[in-house]
Amino acid sequence: MKMHPPIQSPVPDAPLIDNMFAPELLAGGLSGLSLINGIVTITLENPRADHARPDPVLERVVVGRVGMPVPIAQALLCALYQFLSQHRLNPLMAQSEQHRQ
Repeated sequence: MKMHPPIQSPVPDAPLIDNMFAPELLAGGLSGLSLINGIVTITLENPRADHARPDPVLERVVVGRVGMPVPIAQALLCALYQFLSQHRLNPLMAQSEQHRQ
């Protein structure tokens, strides 16, 4: 697996402390994006079933939101594009479309 080099920090002299106990999110989907006052917010979702119900159905549940200033969102976009390209995935095509080709 190719790893992407660390993203350049907006505070380059500050050391990075890798917190092994930081929460991780699994997102199976993207619910939406918003831009308010220079902050890009990404809303993430994952399919879940409530098995407490007699007949559970699969629902899309928001699992988290990530907010960042526009310059950081732009850096994330560039890093994702480069990372996916290095793994021979077309960053401009949905995964389902790539499997059809």
